[in-house]
Amino acid sequence: MRREAWAEAPLLACLTLVVALLALVTAAGPPLLDRWAADALRSRLAVAQQNDAEIRHTLTMKGNEALSAGDPSGSTLAHDLRGTGEELLTAAEPPLKAMLVHGSTRVEVPQLAAVTAAGPLQLGLLYADDAPPGSAYTQGSMPGPATATSPIPVGFSIAARDVLHLRVGQRFHLWPDVGGNDTDAVVTGFFAPPTGAAARLWHEEALLARPIRTEGRWRAQAVVDAASIDALLQGSRGQDPRVTVQWRDSIRMTPGQATRMATPAGLRTLRDEADSFASAVADVYCPAAEDYMATPCSVGFFATTPLTTDDDVPDMLVAFARARDQARTLESFALAGLIAVGLATVVVTARLAVHRRAAAQALQRARGASATDLALVRLLQTAPAALLGAVLGTGAAVLFAPAGGTGHGSLLPALVVAAVAWLTLPLLTLAAARDRSGSESRPAAVRRLAVEGMVLLLAVAGVLMVRAHGAGAGGQDVRLAVVPALLGAAAVVLLVRLYPLPLRLVSRAARGRRGTVPLIAFSRAAREAPGHALALLVLVMTLSTAVFGGLVSRTVADGSATAAVWSSGADAVVIGAGRDGTVDKALATVQGVRKATVVRSLVNELTSTTDGARYTTARVAGLDAGVLAAQAPDSAAARALTAAGLAGRPEPAPVDGHYVLPALASADFAGGTIGDTYSTVLRRRTVSIRVVGRLPDAARRDPALGPLLSIDQRDAGRGEGGDSRTAVAAGSPLLLVDAAELRMLGPDEYDNAAVLLYGPHLDGDVLRTEGARIAGPSGQVRIKADELSLAAHDGLLRGVRRTYAAATALAVLFALMALLLELLLSARDRGRTASRLRTLGLPTRSIAALDVLELTPMTLAAAAGGVALGLLLPSVLGPALTLREFTGGPAAPALHTDYALTAGLGVGLVALVTAAVAAETWAGRRRGLGTVLRLGDSV
Repeated sequence: MRREAWAEAPLLACLTLVVALLALVTAAGPPLLDRWAADALRSRLAVAQQNDAEIRHTLTMKGNEALSAGDPSGSTLAHDLRGTGEELLTAAEPPLKAMLVHGSTRVEVPQLAAVTAAGPLQLGLLYADDAPPGSAYTQGSMPGPATATSPIPVGFSIAARDVLHLRVGQRFHLWPDVGGNDTDAVVTGFFAPPTGAAARLWHEEALLARPIRTEGRWRAQAVVDAASIDALLQGSRGQDPRVTVQWRDSIRMTPGQATRMATPAGLRTLRDEADSFASAVADVYCPAAEDYMATPCSVGFFATTPLTTDDDVPDMLVAFARARDQARTLESFALAGLIAVGLATVVVTARLAVHRRAAAQALQRARGASATDLALVRLLQTAPAALLGAVLGTGAAVLFAPAGGTGHGSLLPALVVAAVAWLTLPLLTLAAARDRSGSESRPAAVRRLAVEGMVLLLAVAGVLMVRAHGAGAGGQDVRLAVVPALLGAAAVVLLVRLYPLPLRLVSRAARGRRGTVPLIAFSRAAREAPGHALALLVLVMTLSTAVFGGLVSRTVADGSATAAVWSSGADAVVIGAGRDGTVDKALATVQGVRKATVVRSLVNELTSTTDGARYTTARVAGLDAGVLAAQAPDSAAARALTAAGLAGRPEPAPVDGHYVLPALASADFAGGTIGDTYSTVLRRRTVSIRVVGRLPDAARRDPALGPLLSIDQRDAGRGEGGDSRTAVAAGSPLLLVDAAELRMLGPDEYDNAAVLLYGPHLDGDVLRTEGARIAGPSGQVRIKADELSLAAHDGLLRGVRRTYAAATALAVLFALMALLLELLLSARDRGRTASRLRTLGLPTRSIAALDVLELTPMTLAAAAGGVALGLLLPSVLGPALTLREFTGGPAAPALHTDYALTAGLGVGLVALVTAAVAAETWAGRRRGLGTVLRLGDSV
């Protein structure tokens, strides 16, 4: 047995390598995917914090009339603010409590008027605990506490110094536009832009970095000490200014915490805790009014309003959870396909071993050895190789896996796969020995038909089951893992049955022609097609996985970019602004803005005046088609309004106190009926809408409507209840009118509004600052360039691409091994044929052509089957592959094939086969006639 094992050392080494790779992929794959998902979650949280999408607690604070004015230099306001911020964090529950950290405390004073050498100035005073430190001051010093007799010390940026012509020690007078008391300020120093952690302050408070000029005057910010805020509040005596206080908390995770939270259960728990924290923190700060034992809301000695909390974290987690589930579905599919390819390679290896030992096993059977004895011998011979491969694979997985990522739960599947690979050769040996034992059995053709029918039925059943139930939690499902192998096997069954048919026709046609090479090659290829089934399976699975991965990556990348453009509306958008139908001048004058327009929408109940049918969640949107057509010529909504003659209409005049607004309706409204009039409850039921035309489906995908519809998708995605009309209306019918038709409505009658900004090079920092001020805490500022950058560098998409790249590389390695083993399996038969033909005078070049022609049909069949299966997989999987959850956007992304990758894979397969044939031809030249023909063989 030892001598036999040594003779088959190359096959055992191949088995060791395959088992090690399979064990490594099975054991290290899921933990590695978890780590990539955790990195993507941390990246999403960091991006959300940079975009001001974090937990913000806001209140307003005013002076205490009962408090006697004292020396503000002894103020404890900074300590009180810090203590309140720490107290707010106590409302968090595990696991959020361990990850929630204080980000910053900001206190802003309403802008005060002043006059400088540069002209009129609107100056905002800001206290921030993350303000530039003293080391950032290049001239003078940072502001200190105000005193009872001194002006308020303020610090400016060096950009403000240069623009406003300021100097250290300069004094100027400050006064509010309406009411309140005047005060004086003195410049103490100028700071340079900091780097690192303090950079967020500059990103969020753009006026602190550099002033801007709007409406004939400068607007800027200066930093002050908390004692100066105290002095202003004491001087106000309960009147203006009311200062705004905001604490910002953010979630910061360690890699281990992120790995635990990036699971479906972890994301649900974190989202629920974030929701609960937002509602509980207000009671921690200031109990509800019905609690008669509660103390008034205050920070230190100053009364405040109740605390309001804006929490964007749950929305971000909902979107991430959906995308993460879809990413895991795609990644699991790639891993399952790779494992199937590896196991098929193991079977090819085992077949070669059985073929080589066929004569020896027949002799052993003749001497009385049973089939079970032969199988047990094979089991013992391959045990060291399989055990070594399992140890190497699992050891590498444990060594390189993230801390706490790989445990017994992930090692068990690896051991199961290694055991299956180990048992493959003994089982094939047992089957081969029993086939030759002389026992009665069904004809081979019947057995083949039964196996092929079972494979096809299992593939159909697997696909139907996946389409009916989708993927399991987190995208990991046994059904989904089995489907790639079943589909690949079904494709091979069809290929093996189909591609010999044209070969037989070609070989028949070649009989009447001169030359024997085509006849022999195509005849052998047709006859040996079933024997190449396993090699076909490996090649088809490799190509289909790679093509599918390229298709998904390209589709998701393009779909994410489309969704980013759609949700941005224009070059930038401020959601929550423009509710009155006008563009704030501060937005229109931001550097780089070329044109701005408003889009507004409302959700209302419409009742048909013809048959009384009610439509409770119809969305009515209005936009300026003229401006939109000029700035976005490809706008489907603008084209539709213009074609219907609704663009540029004057504001409607009431007829007998009643307004009738012409509108275009989407096909899902009222069955597509045109011409009917519908009453509403707007303006005390004095507004009706008449449908005058059909709204194209492309209009719903128009970027101009994207910001408003994307907000509705977010509400619906969070599962908002019936009280949220916009959540219900996310997929509701859409009616579109020109903006002028809705001017009679008040701002409070709109559910959503947004200002679209067009310009090639917008000042993003200023736009975020002004947009946040105008739209309020619930508003959003989106810049298309930033959204596109985020979509292109999404961590989940990067993980999917890495997975398919690694799976393709390993599958190609398995395919190369399987192809070489398949050539070795049939090498003796081909060598015998080549030697006979060489004996008959056929030159070596013709023999090489014979080998190429014989393998060409299998190569073409594998390429066609693999590419076709890879392109059809999205349609076959159906609901289990919902890429819209991954990309967002108005609709499921259109499938985009990566033609370069597909062509490259086809060329690579041809090159692989060509290299294998060249190696076989070279070996054949060195093979003598006696090595393939034995005494007594017929020639």
